[in-house]
Amino acid sequence: MLDEATQKMQVAIGHLKTELAQIRTGRANVSLVSDISVDAYDSKLMIKELGQITTPEPTVLLISPWDKSIITNIVGGIAKANIGLNAVVDGDLVRIVIPPLTAERREQFIRQMHTILEKYRVEIRQIRHEFIEKLRGKKQLGEIGEDEEKRQKVEVQKLHDEFIEVIEVAGKVKEKELRQV
Repeated sequence: MLDEATQKMQVAIGHLKTELAQIRTGRANVSLVSDISVDAYDSKLMIKELGQITTPEPTVLLISPWDKSIITNIVGGIAKANIGLNAVVDGDLVRIVIPPLTAERREQFIRQMHTILEKYRVEIRQIRHEFIEKLRGKKQLGEIGEDEEKRQKVEVQKLHDEFIEVIEVAGKVKEKELRQV
Protein backbone atom coordinates (compact mmCIF):
# COMPACT_ATOMS: atom_id res chain seq x y z
CA MET A 1 0.00 0.00 0.00
CA LEU A 2 2.90 2.33 0.75
CA ASP A 3 4.28 1.58 -2.72
CA GLU A 4 1.01 2.82 -4.23
CA ALA A 5 1.25 6.08 -2.27
CA THR A 6 4.90 6.49 -3.31
CA GLN A 7 3.97 5.92 -6.94
CA LYS A 8 1.14 8.46 -6.86
CA MET A 9 3.40 11.04 -5.23
CA GLN A 10 6.16 10.40 -7.79
CA VAL A 11 3.67 10.95 -10.62
CA ALA A 12 2.64 14.25 -9.01
CA ILE A 13 6.29 15.34 -8.76
CA GLY A 14 6.81 14.41 -12.42
CA HIS A 15 3.88 16.64 -13.40
CA LEU A 16 5.25 19.43 -11.19
CA LYS A 17 8.65 19.31 -12.88
CA THR A 18 7.00 19.42 -16.30
CA GLU A 19 4.95 22.49 -15.33
CA LEU A 20 7.96 24.25 -13.81
CA ALA A 21 10.03 23.59 -16.93
CA GLN A 22 7.42 25.44 -18.98
CA ILE A 23 7.90 28.65 -17.01
CA ARG A 24 10.21 30.89 -19.01
CA THR A 25 13.48 31.96 -17.38
CA GLY A 26 15.00 34.09 -20.13
CA ARG A 27 17.04 31.13 -21.38
CA ALA A 28 16.11 28.91 -24.29
CA ASN A 29 14.74 25.59 -23.08
CA VAL A 30 13.16 22.94 -25.30
CA SER A 31 10.37 22.37 -22.77
CA LEU A 32 9.06 25.91 -23.36
CA VAL A 33 7.51 24.81 -26.65
CA SER A 34 7.71 21.00 -26.82
CA ASP A 35 4.20 20.38 -25.43
CA ILE A 36 2.39 23.12 -27.36
CA SER A 37 -0.54 21.74 -29.38
CA VAL A 38 -0.54 22.39 -33.11
CA ASP A 39 -3.33 21.77 -35.62
CA ALA A 40 -1.73 19.48 -38.19
CA TYR A 41 -2.94 16.57 -40.29
CA ASP A 42 -6.55 17.08 -39.12
CA SER A 43 -5.65 16.53 -35.45
CA LYS A 44 -3.86 18.14 -32.53
CA LEU A 45 -0.20 17.18 -32.20
CA MET A 46 2.53 18.49 -29.93
CA ILE A 47 5.49 20.31 -31.45
CA LYS A 48 7.86 17.61 -30.17
CA GLU A 49 5.93 15.13 -32.35
CA LEU A 50 6.28 17.30 -35.45
CA GLY A 51 9.97 18.09 -35.51
CA GLN A 52 13.28 18.46 -33.76
CA ILE A 53 13.70 21.27 -31.22
CA THR A 54 17.21 22.56 -30.52
CA THR A 55 18.85 25.43 -28.62
CA PRO A 56 21.87 26.55 -30.68
CA GLU A 57 22.31 29.65 -28.49
CA PRO A 58 21.27 30.45 -24.91
CA THR A 59 18.40 32.66 -26.11
CA VAL A 60 17.36 30.94 -29.36
CA LEU A 61 15.12 27.95 -30.02
CA LEU A 62 15.04 26.30 -33.44
CA ILE A 63 12.31 23.95 -34.55
CA SER A 64 13.09 21.84 -37.58
CA PRO A 65 9.82 20.21 -38.73
CA TRP A 66 10.10 16.80 -40.34
CA ASP A 67 7.42 17.88 -42.82
CA LYS A 68 8.20 21.39 -44.09
CA SER A 69 4.59 21.93 -45.21
CA ILE A 70 3.43 22.39 -41.59
CA ILE A 71 5.81 25.23 -40.69
CA THR A 72 2.98 27.79 -40.68
CA ASN A 73 0.88 25.47 -38.48
CA ILE A 74 3.71 25.37 -35.91
CA VAL A 75 4.09 29.16 -35.93
CA GLY A 76 0.31 29.50 -35.54
CA GLY A 77 0.25 27.00 -32.67
CA ILE A 78 2.96 28.94 -30.81
CA ALA A 79 1.06 32.20 -31.34
CA LYS A 80 -2.20 30.59 -30.11
CA ALA A 81 -0.47 29.23 -27.00
CA ASN A 82 0.05 32.86 -25.93
CA ILE A 83 3.23 32.18 -23.95
CA GLY A 84 4.92 35.45 -24.85
CA LEU A 85 7.20 34.01 -27.54
CA ASN A 86 7.32 35.16 -31.13
CA ALA A 87 8.04 32.42 -33.70
CA VAL A 88 9.42 33.39 -37.12
CA VAL A 89 9.81 31.24 -40.23
CA ASP A 90 13.49 31.14 -41.22
CA GLY A 91 13.75 29.06 -44.41
CA ASP A 92 12.95 25.47 -43.41
CA LEU A 93 13.11 26.29 -39.69
CA VAL A 94 11.04 28.04 -37.08
CA ARG A 95 13.23 30.44 -35.05
CA ILE A 96 12.21 31.73 -31.64
CA VAL A 97 14.34 34.37 -29.95
CA ILE A 98 13.72 34.41 -26.21
CA PRO A 99 13.40 38.05 -25.10
CA PRO A 100 15.04 39.06 -21.81
CA LEU A 101 12.66 39.11 -18.87
CA THR A 102 11.69 42.39 -17.26
CA ALA A 103 11.71 42.60 -13.46
CA GLU A 104 7.91 42.80 -13.50
CA ARG A 105 7.63 39.70 -15.71
CA ARG A 106 10.07 37.78 -13.45
CA GLU A 107 7.89 38.54 -10.43
CA GLN A 108 4.80 37.45 -12.37
CA PHE A 109 6.48 34.13 -13.23
CA ILE A 110 7.57 33.67 -9.61
CA ARG A 111 3.96 34.19 -8.44
CA GLN A 112 2.79 31.70 -11.08
CA MET A 113 5.44 29.23 -9.87
CA HIS A 114 4.30 29.59 -6.24
CA THR A 115 0.71 28.86 -7.33
CA ILE A 116 1.88 25.71 -9.10
CA LEU A 117 3.94 24.63 -6.07
CA GLU A 118 0.93 25.05 -3.78
CA LYS A 119 -1.25 23.01 -6.14
CA TYR A 120 1.19 20.10 -5.86
CA ARG A 121 1.59 20.46 -2.09
CA VAL A 122 -2.19 20.10 -1.85
CA GLU A 123 -2.08 17.07 -4.15
CA ILE A 124 0.57 15.37 -1.98
CA ARG A 125 -1.52 16.12 1.14
CA GLN A 126 -4.60 14.64 -0.54
CA ILE A 127 -2.68 11.46 -1.38
CA ARG A 128 -1.56 11.23 2.27
CA HIS A 129 -5.15 11.78 3.46
CA GLU A 130 -6.47 9.16 1.02
CA PHE A 131 -4.05 6.52 2.34
CA ILE A 132 -4.70 7.38 5.99
CA GLU A 133 -8.42 6.88 5.29
CA LYS A 134 -7.65 3.51 3.67
CA LEU A 135 -5.68 2.52 6.77
CA ARG A 136 -8.60 3.54 8.99
CA GLY A 137 -10.94 1.45 6.86
CA LYS A 138 -8.66 -1.59 7.07
CA LYS A 139 -8.43 -1.23 10.84
CA GLN A 140 -12.22 -1.02 11.15
CA LEU A 141 -12.60 -4.13 8.99
CA GLY A 142 -10.11 -5.93 11.22
CA GLU A 143 -7.59 -6.44 8.40
CA ILE A 144 -4.85 -4.69 10.40
CA GLY A 145 -4.33 -3.98 14.07
CA GLU A 146 -3.98 -0.64 15.84
CA ASP A 147 -0.19 -0.88 16.05
CA GLU A 148 0.10 -1.64 12.32
CA GLU A 149 -2.22 1.28 11.52
CA LYS A 150 -0.06 3.66 13.60
CA ARG A 151 3.15 2.33 12.06
CA GLN A 152 1.85 2.79 8.54
CA LYS A 153 0.47 6.25 9.32
CA VAL A 154 3.98 7.25 10.44
CA GLU A 155 5.41 5.82 7.18
CA VAL A 156 2.85 7.71 5.06
CA GLN A 157 3.67 10.91 6.97
CA LYS A 158 7.42 10.39 6.36
CA LEU A 159 6.68 9.87 2.67
CA HIS A 160 4.56 13.04 2.63
CA ASP A 161 7.35 15.04 4.27
CA GLU A 162 9.95 13.75 1.77
CA PHE A 163 7.83 14.72 -1.23
CA ILE A 164 6.94 18.14 0.21
CA GLU A 165 10.69 18.71 0.61
CA VAL A 166 11.23 17.76 -3.06
CA ILE A 167 8.60 20.36 -4.01
CA GLU A 168 10.31 23.01 -1.87
CA VAL A 169 13.74 22.30 -3.39
CA ALA A 170 12.32 22.37 -6.94
CA GLY A 171 10.69 25.72 -6.15
CA LYS A 172 13.91 27.21 -4.75
CA VAL A 173 15.89 26.08 -7.80
CA LYS A 174 13.33 27.53 -10.21
CA GLU A 175 13.09 30.79 -8.28
CA LYS A 176 16.87 31.13 -8.38
CA GLU A 177 16.75 30.61 -12.19
CA LEU A 178 14.00 33.21 -12.51
CA ARG A 179 15.85 35.80 -10.42
CA GLN A 180 19.07 35.34 -12.40
CA VAL A 181 19.63 38.24 -14.79
